[in-house]
Amino acid sequence: MRGLMLYRIAEGTLTLEAEWQDQSINVLIPKQSSVQGVNLVVARDRLPMGMTFEGYVAQQRQNFKAQLVGLEMVIDAAGKVDEREAHFLEFSWRSDGKPVHQLMAMVLLEGGALLNFTGSIPHAEDRSMRDALVSAVTSFRFER
Repeated sequence: MRGLMLYRIAEGTLTLEAEWQDQSINVLIPKQSSVQGVNLVVARDRLPMGMTFEGYVAQQRQNFKAQLVGLEMVIDAAGKVDEREAHFLEFSWRSDGKPVHQLMAMVLLEGGALLNFTGSIPHAEDRSMRDALVSAVTSFRFER
């Protein structure tokens, strides 16, 4: 007999046969914002075989440098989210000539799994929205 896996989302629970790998992406949008298009994306990833967390962070940095026009790094620092190893990036770049401000927290989980939080503020750096995104990410608590 195969085992069952319960998978919870905000609206309810799925019962799945055997183990499944979670590659879901959650997109959260504040109901009230002075800037249109602000969002917080939570995505799951895995370290490629043989890659360290530090190597993953370096690869993300390189990808951003290669793909984002006018990239300006504001913060690039190791830290923790709910006592788990994390790395924080905050940067600005231009999309179709318009500024985009983003912050990212990459969090290492067991077995090489990763949880990536990316907050985006299009068209302007809005300090109150930036602070709200930082607060949301740093408030995250893992299920115990």
